[in-house]
Amino acid sequence: MRFMVNIAAGLTAMLLAGGEARAEWWKAQSRHFTVYSEGRDETLRGFAERLEKFDFLLRTITGIDETRQGSPVQVFMLSSEDKVRKLIGDRNVAGFYSTSDRIAFAVLSRNRKTSEFDLGAEEVLFHEYTHHFMLHYFPAAYPAWYVEGFAEFFSVVKFPKDGSIQFGFVPMARAPGLVLGSPYPVKNLFARNADGLSLADGDRYYGTAWLLTHYYQYNTGERHKEMSRYLGDVAKGVPDMNPDSYFAGGLDGLEKDLKAYMRSRLTGSILKISKAEPITITPVDPARGAVIEDELRVINGRKTMDVADLAASLRATAGKYPDSAHVRALLAEAEWDAEQKDTALADADAAIALDPQNARAHAIRAQVLLERAHDSDKPEDWKAALSAIVKANRADTEDPVPLALFYRYHAMRGGKMPDLGYDGLYKAYTLLPQSSTYRMNLARAMAIRGEYRSASILLDPIAYSPHGSELRDYALKMKARLDERAAKKAAGGNVEDEGEDIVGDGPEEAEE
Repeated sequence: MRFMVNIAAGLTAMLLAGGEARAEWWKAQSRHFTVYSEGRDETLRGFAERLEKFDFLLRTITGIDETRQGSPVQVFMLSSEDKVRKLIGDRNVAGFYSTSDRIAFAVLSRNRKTSEFDLGAEEVLFHEYTHHFMLHYFPAAYPAWYVEGFAEFFSVVKFPKDGSIQFGFVPMARAPGLVLGSPYPVKNLFARNADGLSLADGDRYYGTAWLLTHYYQYNTGERHKEMSRYLGDVAKGVPDMNPDSYFAGGLDGLEKDLKAYMRSRLTGSILKISKAEPITITPVDPARGAVIEDELRVINGRKTMDVADLAASLRATAGKYPDSAHVRALLAEAEWDAEQKDTALADADAAIALDPQNARAHAIRAQVLLERAHDSDKPEDWKAALSAIVKANRADTEDPVPLALFYRYHAMRGGKMPDLGYDGLYKAYTLLPQSSTYRMNLARAMAIRGEYRSASILLDPIAYSPHGSELRDYALKMKARLDERAAKKAAGGNVEDEGEDIVGDGPEEAEE
């Protein structure tokens, strides 16, 4: 999910007044976040502490305890908006959240917020982390307005000196659209997603989504019950829903009450917190710091930079840091992207020689050997590929890439898929459920096994995403086929050997 907003994003807490960006990188490590900052100042720890408090807020409100947690989200704070925009290739984007094949990450600018009506970097990060949290712990089919409204609801959070957390406040960046442009029509809000909105209508849409979510959260009467029933039926996939039938007076009645609610005094909430999570601040190894921006291009921005040029840039850096396994492994990954396969294998081997436990290098080595085995179909090549995949998994059992490769190995070889293959793909998904690739590929695997209903449910966050894409269109079509097969199976019909034709060919971004 990207922040497609025209903002002067920034973080007051991450930039010293009048200071300039420094060349070195620093890292703040906590339980749920790893924050990389280009330049250190005295408030890096405070920023990481606020992120941890925000995670505590979401867990408290949603009832998710600490026994359920994924890998830390990596946050990269760059020294300027220009760097962020060049990375994503859009001059209107000041930051973004995404996933690679092994991590969830956010990239932001350290610049100041210039006005209370700007979307500051913390607000945007909180919005996107709420999406991340929802996808990890309670993914389902939600109306587009609720997906965005729920994230907006938690986007404005205050951290007073008494250690409490205050939330539920009006997002002032949306206030002009609500007050001057009036709320977005509720019927339109229920009928559409966030695609194709103008900047002004986008502010109204997001602002009204926030307002309706706020109304739902703080209303203890019949409207709350009506909304809960509506959201529950959407999540359950009840067919042919008529939103008007869920609310007294229909959507017109709901809009009338919502406008009255907007004119009332809107308040937030306070949550007391007993202790702060420990934060460790350390300097980043100079070799790692030298390639952080290129690493971001490898895992996300390769679309905006020629992969051969990216590999050449990393090759030059590797020459400056010949003893860095991290740089050499990153170079191997860039060379793999540039289809310089033999060179990628050689650099992966060089990285492993420097650090036998380098998971990225082992994964690249496994990918090269797996493709070689597929092309040659020689038993010895298949054996070498499987050995490389197993070594990659042993290097880091929590890296989803080798787990997905293990499933792919057996799918490419043909024949019956072993249970371990499905288990590997499932674990890759559970490690990074925010990845549409792992979610889609697991749904495909479940469809092939005849688990049509479960596969359909798994696709819900993609199929009902607020933002349009080829993948969303494909997921909707696939869901329709899955639901048809599930109904046929429930009725006792013969659905054997029908899994393959359901899957079909999907968009490139869903391929391993």
